[in-house]
Amino acid sequence: MISSLVTTGLFAQKKVSPLPVDSAFAFGKEYVVYALPQTAFQVEVTITLSHEFAGIYSQYADKLLGLTHVISSDKNVFSLKSVEIQAIAIPDTACMYAVELSSAQMKKGWLTQHKMACAESGLMQEPMCYAEQSVQIPDFFRYYSDLAYMEQTDSYTETQLVDGVVRQVPAQKKQMVAKSGAQQAQEAADMIGRIRDDRYELLTGENEVAYSSSTLAMMLEKLDELERNYLSLFTGFVVDEELHYTLVVTPDSTARLLPLFSVSPTAGFNTRLSAKPAENYYLQLEPEEGVNIADEFVISWNCSKGNKPNTGYRIRTPKATELTLMQGGSAIQPLGTRMVYQFGNIEVLPLNQNHIDIEKIGIIF
Repeated sequence: MISSLVTTGLFAQKKVSPLPVDSAFAFGKEYVVYALPQTAFQVEVTITLSHEFAGIYSQYADKLLGLTHVISSDKNVFSLKSVEIQAIAIPDTACMYAVELSSAQMKKGWLTQHKMACAESGLMQEPMCYAEQSVQIPDFFRYYSDLAYMEQTDSYTETQLVDGVVRQVPAQKKQMVAKSGAQQAQEAADMIGRIRDDRYELLTGENEVAYSSSTLAMMLEKLDELERNYLSLFTGFVVDEELHYTLVVTPDSTARLLPLFSVSPTAGFNTRLSAKPAENYYLQLEPEEGVNIADEFVISWNCSKGNKPNTGYRIRTPKATELTLMQGGSAIQPLGTRMVYQFGNIEVLPLNQNHIDIEKIGIIF
């Protein structure tokens, strides 16, 4: 289990050894192992899933209301809403070192204290909750119903014998017949017309009633809501749902374009890239340029005669890196500057650096 140091202690190290060690390694009494940090990016992705529902009378929208942009079939559409990227430090298992503890640390029982702190760190954690959310279809649309039958009167002539005389008498026959879809759509369209007439009368004061401003506002709001509900029978409606995903990606020291995920309008989120470039998202990394004259001096100094390499703590200095969110080959959002360890240098310090706290330079195992 990986953890950070939670107790205070300085390392007067006797020996620092890169891992893995060979068979000839001379082991001491007690060791602590640490890894250099590397930068990973925790990516929080929010996807909007739009549930599109066709209007009950969508096929009559153009004929009865002149509406052409309507939803004619049920479908789901995925789209990217937001991306949040946070830089986090994780251990680089390719850069691990064993530090032999000093006599003073062994007397204080530092290693036991550290292991106890690691064990206790997993006890007090907040619970994680998941609540499934169902798609909320508006009640008006869900429960809308019109009388599917109407009374139909048929007129005909009935032959009757009255006082020995045959007469043709007009008669009527009433029966209940099913309404056609066009008839029901026409009734809904007529209702929209009546709503608009009522709203016009309220706005122009044709009914000559002195309503208070709050009452007038409430009636207009109700009429607007009723019109929207009836219009949805023709235009359809959309219910948006949010889907949340989390992924962690780690660039290597040569990465300049880091693949993140893809979002397909029909299939949604995927950690694999799509065959369509416009559906793919990347993180572009641009490390700051080094200063050549300084780099050349350090190289010359390390190669100079009599210069002995250090064997103490290894430390890694991060480098400022410009981040940009890319879609396909286009930049869509600059994300600012972050410090990225992979693009920095690994330095070796001299032995016996008693003032250094390992918690600040590495991740302890």
